[in-house]
Amino acid sequence: MENAERFLNAYAVIEHELQKILDLKDHRRFYDMVDMAAKVNPVISRYKFDLREYGDLRNAIVHDRADGKIIAVPNDDTVAHIEAIASALVAPPRVVPLFQKKVLTLQTSDPMTQAIRLLSKYTYSQAPVLEQDTIAGLITTSLIVRWMGHSLDEGTFDLENTTVGAILDQLKCMKCFEIVSAATSLYEIPELFLSYQEHGGKLEAVLITRYGSNREPLLGIITNRDLPAVQRHLLGRKA
Repeated sequence: MENAERFLNAYAVIEHELQKILDLKDHRRFYDMVDMAAKVNPVISRYKFDLREYGDLRNAIVHDRADGKIIAVPNDDTVAHIEAIASALVAPPRVVPLFQKKVLTLQTSDPMTQAIRLLSKYTYSQAPVLEQDTIAGLITTSLIVRWMGHSLDEGTFDLENTTVGAILDQLKCMKCFEIVSAATSLYEIPELFLSYQEHGGKLEAVLITRYGSNREPLLGIITNRDLPAVQRHLLGRKA
């Protein structure tokens, strides 16, 4: 009976959060709310099918009774899982402080020799580029290789006298980074990387500032190399 009560309490929290997410004024079926919210909320999207099954279990607990007695009692793992989902909806883990760190940056005025030396020294594949105090772009190893190939073909290859900013301007590369606020849910990060893949692109990095503006100091960075750590943390929440 304790498990049934805990399950129903967590279910009620999730149902309330679904109504808030969708800003509903009228009653909707739980299944319908899950389907609708999955399109806009990464937590619901991640656990959509689990929640639909929990909707069936909730109906069995509440409605399908014999002589007024509950005939379905969720096991410990199910209760822990639905409670974790409820917790993730109410208070999801944020990108800060989990991925707050000092970020290697370059200036648009830096020569390419400086960029290559620093990327090699720290074995990084990318670095944000600043123009004074504004995020102007992202330099990546793949972008550098493209520039080298192009400049060698044109006979203009010059590491010493080519700046990082000149490469960004010259290649006019497609956007390969996103800027998010420190309060962004960690559940949104895998979705960001996946959305780029689905549209034939590649997200190289998620840059973190306090409010998600390119005119704020960088607080952290999340790259493809960090995705296993993101997944481990989310799985560690047992949701």
